[in-house]
Amino acid sequence: LLRVLDLSWVKFEGGKLPCSIGGLIHLRYLSLYRAGVSHLPSTMRNLKLLLCLDLRVDSKQPIHLPNVLKEMIELRYLRLPLDMHHKTKWELGDLVNLEYLFGFSTQHSSVTDLLRMTKLQFLGVSLSERCNFETLSSSLRQLRNLETLNFLFTPQTYMVDHMGEFVLDHFIHLKQLGLAVRMSKIPDQHQFPPHLVHIFLFYCGMEEDPMPILEKLLHLKSVQLTNKAFVGSRMVCSKGGFTQLCALKISEESELEEWIVEEGS
Repeated sequence: LLRVLDLSWVKFEGGKLPCSIGGLIHLRYLSLYRAGVSHLPSTMRNLKLLLCLDLRVDSKQPIHLPNVLKEMIELRYLRLPLDMHHKTKWELGDLVNLEYLFGFSTQHSSVTDLLRMTKLQFLGVSLSERCNFETLSSSLRQLRNLETLNFLFTPQTYMVDHMGEFVLDHFIHLKQLGLAVRMSKIPDQHQFPPHLVHIFLFYCGMEEDPMPILEKLLHLKSVQLTNKAFVGSRMVCSKGGFTQLCALKISEESELEEWIVEEGS
């Protein structure tokens, strides 16, 4: 009759989750966050009522999972491991009730799987060589309920400047955007979602000051730049910009020497 099982940080002998997990047929919540597990049993297909599943296991070794996810059709919340080296192919096409998906990789899943997830509100995705920014964003046009979109950092995406592919203006309901992708300069304001409220920029390596663009996004309430999002030395917030801004976080921008905030910004 167990409903909630948190196995975070638990170490399993031989890295194998016991087959008996499949007997917990009423389970709604299962977390394997940082668990020492590399093999998941096929009996997990019995967890038909599972609503929340966290598979961000300890990443020291690849995870092996039989093709059972597609049978968990009640899933609302799914977090996948970010290890880009594992060989697992996640077949997610039947998870039409998903509202939260973190760790989706175009290397290990098909973009067409996302198209059926029309209830998706939160998506954390990492790009691969086979699928660039432009291809992915055009594929996601149908996700009308998407409110949060995070592009996750991977060494592969950091090798490429994604500036030329950036077009997200068709995400009219998107409120929060996280970008951990390399771009030499920030895109034009017209390429951003029109009602964006929060933006988080990490590891972008922008050489040009992003503020002249960001301050024109009329609905922005919070901006975060961290981990070398901006590698220039001078930043200017001009008069009349950022009309709605409530919070600004700047950290680990080691090249920044001068920050000018004009009166009225």
